[in-house]
Amino acid sequence: MTQGQNLPRSTLLLVDPDSKRQASLLSMFKQVYHVEMAADGKDGFDALMESDIDLIVASASLPDINIVNFCLDTKQNPLTEHIPIIVLAEQPHAEQECRCLAHGAVDYVNANTLPDIIRFRIRNQMHGIEQQKVLELVSITDGLTGLANRMQLDTVLHKEWHAAIRGGHPISLMMIDIDHFKNFNDEFGHIQGDECLKQVASAISQSKARKEDFAARYGGEEFVLLLPFTHLSGAKKVATQLMANIRRLAIPAAPSSNSQHVTVSVGIATISPASEHHRQLSPLTLLNLADKNLFAAKRSGRNKVCANEEQLPKVDS
Repeated sequence: MTQGQNLPRSTLLLVDPDSKRQASLLSMFKQVYHVEMAADGKDGFDALMESDIDLIVASASLPDINIVNFCLDTKQNPLTEHIPIIVLAEQPHAEQECRCLAHGAVDYVNANTLPDIIRFRIRNQMHGIEQQKVLELVSITDGLTGLANRMQLDTVLHKEWHAAIRGGHPISLMMIDIDHFKNFNDEFGHIQGDECLKQVASAISQSKARKEDFAARYGGEEFVLLLPFTHLSGAKKVATQLMANIRRLAIPAAPSSNSQHVTVSVGIATISPASEHHRQLSPLTLLNLADKNLFAAKRSGRNKVCANEEQLPKVDS
């Protein structure tokens, strides 16, 4: 789910070794949904980890995994347990249907039935999902700034971390704190303080360099900018742009802060989770390292960016 108030097109994942049926379903839904396709269970699981899937339509005849196990594995993974599964059975069998439904499938459909029946069953499931997404958007969005909240950050960070493990790419995270914000609130009042938070949040969102970048309010006057596929050098460039965007706001600072305008301090952390020395680390390591660097930036005078690759913890082999 993207940030902001407008929901993106829902995403349908087709897991089916039958290329003709895939093509038929693709033509049926490509104008309505974003459609991803996989020919077997392994590719299906990879797609689930790397993309924001809303509904799975899986063949009962996967070549590499029993469909019941596919349902079970999907529902046992905390990152995918919420995704509904519709099973298309070329040779429907009551026992298989019972087991699929018992292990999390929401529907079991004869693949040889009328195309309109398949279309309506998928459409009706997706309609319910989209209604639920509207409600969930409220729960995962920070009401003041419109950015994602801490709960959504945790979900996205874990998803991107596992994607980085599979893809072998780095992931960077910026922890951002408004300097002397308590003084700002005390001297200008909470209404002005809220306006300051909203303007800074907007500047952070505008600093995202790629669609994969993810901005969230971490709590209070702290924000996070998550940068998948980004080396430390790239994260530093984003931080430079962020600082420039904050300066352009020209928000008057509290007199007691000894600064003309509101500034921010930034801590950056970069980890390659798939590398030999980092395989036992967790997403929490990335957050903690960025927070440690943020503290260093504030301790060195604020309005600074601090990033130090050498602070990564050593992991015993």
